[in-house]
Formats: sequence, structure tokens, C-alpha cells
Amino acid sequence: MRIPQAARDALVRVAGRWRQSLDETMRRLLNEHLAAQDSVDDERERLTHISTVMRYPLPRPGRNQPRQGVQVRLRLDEGVADQARAVSLRLPGQYLHGHRDYQARLLTDAVMTAIARHEPITDEVLDGVMPLLRHGTALGLWRLTTAAISTRSELDVYKRADLNYSRRMARNVPGPAQRIEHVAAVLREEDVAWHAAYRSQAVQFLARKLLPPGAEAMEDILFGQDTRAWHDLLLDMTYRSEFDDPMSGFRSPGHDFEGRGGSAVWRAERRLEHHETMLWLRRSHKLGASRTRVVYPPGWSLCTPDRWRPAEFSPRRPLPPNWSSHLDAGRILDIGPAGRPLLWPTIEGPGGEIIPVPRFEIATTVARGVRLNELIEMVLVEVTDPALPDDAEAGWNSVPDTDLFPTDNIADFEPDDAADFDFDFDDDSEFDQYIDEWETRPLTMTAHRAFNLGLIDEAERDAAVDQARIATQEQMQHVIASLVDEDDQLCSDLRAAMDEPYRFAVLARRGKRHLSITTSNWTWPVTSLAAAITDDAVPVRAVEYLAQLMRLRCKRRLERSMEQAARAAFDHFGYDANSIL
Repeated sequence: MRIPQAARDALVRVAGRWRQSLDETMRRLLNEHLAAQDSVDDERERLTHISTVMRYPLPRPGRNQPRQGVQVRLRLDEGVADQARAVSLRLPGQYLHGHRDYQARLLTDAVMTAIARHEPITDEVLDGVMPLLRHGTALGLWRLTTAAISTRSELDVYKRADLNYSRRMARNVPGPAQRIEHVAAVLREEDVAWHAAYRSQAVQFLARKLLPPGAEAMEDILFGQDTRAWHDLLLDMTYRSEFDDPMSGFRSPGHDFEGRGGSAVWRAERRLEHHETMLWLRRSHKLGASRTRVVYPPGWSLCTPDRWRPAEFSPRRPLPPNWSSHLDAGRILDIGPAGRPLLWPTIEGPGGEIIPVPRFEIATTVARGVRLNELIEMVLVEVTDPALPDDAEAGWNSVPDTDLFPTDNIADFEPDDAADFDFDFDDDSEFDQYIDEWETRPLTMTAHRAFNLGLIDEAERDAAVDQARIATQEQMQHVIASLVDEDDQLCSDLRAAMDEPYRFAVLARRGKRHLSITTSNWTWPVTSLAAAITDDAVPVRAVEYLAQLMRLRCKRRLERSMEQAARAAFDHFGYDANSIL
């Protein structure tokens, strides 16, 4: 890990006072810090160092730049690093892995805070600000920064939400909050924020302005986030203007962050959709409850089978042992709120008893590591986009005349996740390159694969293969006929390659001809993974294959949807010459 040079100097001074090595000193500092953090019941009361919310030292701009700070090697006892990460500050939108702007530095936070508890850490950046903050204060400072450094996409959401709120409050009987108000609340308060070095620089600017040494009153305001002073400060930061700008003196960025803002709005909408999907499922046992739901974003339709129901259990009693076993084995999911078990999906068994849906564990096994909401969507989402035209399958029987298909469309599968399955996705990997939005199209595969999965019999497979061979040979005859008067030798070579389509295609290019090779494709008329699980006629191996494929298709469609949201934000709001950012 890397820390500022000033932090290492402080560590050296502590080691000198204690007459210990740097390793021994660091271990002792961390142990004392973790003991103090663990003794605090309220997470917001735990301490963090100002450098964490500042993200100091910042990486240098550009690629292949040397890393900032000095490297420190930690030789810790087993489990200490995990314990340190568990009690350290993670800002909204940060993750352990990902793009460097979004990475949480939990262990660095623990080290910096542990040192600062015993020795001041000062340099040209850290001097002049309160060194140790409560987590609640750091989050308040971050909220102010995200409000001040908002993109126009985010500001548009805030303005429309505030306008809706004002109109509701103006009525004698205010109605329920509108969706845009909920989106704004998630965008302001939940774990969807965008990150960039520019926002971290803004934190440094605000920290010097609001939290100089001795600013305990402001520290309390930022911690509580419930006073009139806080709300006024938040409004001033959100609706900055050139005449009243609390960020006056802070430089403008080098480029537009509208894409990241649009993505943050997308994540806020997705977070809200997750909540509403769970409410929909929890109510699905009621008489007349809707069995379908459209989720936007990304705009796909969920449909739960008619027999699937949630089963409610008493919150005052532990789950019966058999249901606990089902839950642990992944044969069922708990979709209830905290402390109120609601197990889904269940069906009525042969004797009228409630049992888990048979074969549902296939989906949970394939989806190891997938979040609960995304697993539910993967199971219930319709395979084919209902908005597609009736002739959506047109054009699926030809592939380019090359055997060099891209295979990077399965790179996102973790090896451990796919270890129990031997499906060769490379056969169909050309769809991602040559078919637009393949994740919303009917599920088409080669006849050989359909036969191997038990979806068609040998006669159907052979008929599809023969039909594809005849169609390809007809195309070959057309190519040869077009070259008869041009190149006799090439025609002879082509006739000799009639049984080798890809070799024929390569030879045809010598004559500047193109061969469309017809493959023995078969379209599986399956509607969803849930439908395949429920249909006993679908072999287990085919359900496993569909679960793998639906995991990939859902992931790709979500990625595409967020990318489209970022591009739409640029198109609608980007590059505004009058922007204060």
C-alpha cells in the first residue's frame, strides 16, 4: 500500500519514541486503532482520517504515470487486514475492485487513522484541516461535494424533484411523492455516486474552507445533517450560480463529466427498481396480483409463473429446520424485509403442502456471486424483447465467410463460476460481433447443440443440418457460375472444395466473391429461465445452459443500458459553455 510521505515521517517519529521497528510500531498502532473502532457501536461515530475522503494522494493524470506517495509493506497477523477493512470508511459509490477512481482504500484509511491518533500528519495538502473526522462528518462533507460538483443530468433530477415536492406541499392535501422525488433521494443519499479526481480535489477545497482546526461547530453540522444550517448549506451547494457560488475560486475541470453523471442517475433508477421489484414479488401471493412487471431501466419485462408464490414465516420464531436447509442449499431465496422471512419461490405440492420450486437451485448454483435482485431478474426476465418485430429472426441463418470469430464475449465469466459446466460458448460467440443487441433476440443455437442439450431429436438435427448444407451448396453453385468465364482453374479448385465451406469461402475471395455459409440454426421457443425450470420436459442440462446464457445476456444488456444512459446524458446536457463546472 502507498501513503503520503508525511504519514511515513510521522510513523518514523512514533517508532523513535517507542524504540521499536517500523513493523512493530505499525502493528501496535493498528491493534490499538482497531480496538478503539470496535468499541464504538454506532458506525457513524468511528474515526477516519481526512485524507481518505480527500483521496490523498491523488494519482497523477494520464496513463502509465508513477504512483504517488511512498510504499509501505504491512506484515500483519492473520485476520487483521480484514478487520481493518471492516471498520474503515467507504464512500458511496466506492468498491474494493474496479476503476481506480472508484476504488475504496479501506486499509489505507485504517493505517492513516492509526498513525494520526498518535502523531500529526502534516504537509502542504493536509496542513490547515481537521485531521480526524467521525465517519458521519466525512459522509456529510462528501454529500456537500457531490451536490456542489453535480453534472447537469443530476441537477435536472434535483430540480424536477424539488418542483414536484413544492407543488405537492402547496396543496391542501399533499399527495404521495412522485417517482422523480424518490430517484433524487437515492441519488443524493445512497450508494450510486460517481467518482473522479476532480471531485476529490473539490473535497480538498471544501475541507480547507469548512473544516479548519477548531471547526467543531461545523463538524457537528456535517455529522448530524438534520439542522437548518445543513439544509441551507446543501441547497447553496446544489444550486450554485456565478453570483452566489460557495465553490468560488475552485478551478473548472479539464473535460465534461456528463457521462458519469448520467450513469449515476441510471444507477439511482436501478436502485429504485430493485426496491419496487421486491415489493412486487412480496405481493405476488395476493389474489389478483399482477404476474408481470416492466423494469426500467433497462426496459425489460419480468414474468413470474402462475404457481410460484412467496411463503411467509413468523418473525418471532426461527425458520423450521427443513426450510433453513432449503435456504442454505439455494433451493429458495429470502426476499422478505429484515427480520421477516419471506421465502420464494414456492409451489403447492402433490399433497397440498408448500414446497420449494423443483430445480430452482440450478439457477442459484450458476449465479454464484450475483446479487439477489439481479438473480431474480435473471430468472424472470423474458428471453426475447417483446418490443421486437415479428420477423426478428430474419437474417439469423447466415454468418460471415470466415472462421476467425471473436471469442471475447465470455471474458466476463469468472472461471470458478463456469467450472462445473462444459458448454462451449465459442460456437455462438459471433453473435456479439455481428448481431446487434443479441441479448434481446430469440435464443438461437446450432442444431448440434440443441441435440446435445436434449431439446431436439436426432431426426430434427439431421434435417436441419441437411437443409443448411443444401442452402450453402446452392450458394456455392452461384459463386462458381459467376466465375465460369473468368477463371477456369479457380472454378476447378472451388468444385474440389464443395465439401469444405470455409476453404471454399477463402478460395472465393481470390475471385472477389463472397460466400454466405448457412448454419444449421435452431430457435428455442423458451420464454424465460423460470419457464424452463418449471417445464419438466426441458432437460436439466438445457436449464443449466440457459441459466449460464441468461446470466451473460442480462449482464450485457445492463452494461449496454448504462452506456446508453451515459451517451444520452452527453447528447442532452454535455458541453454547455455556460456550465459553472
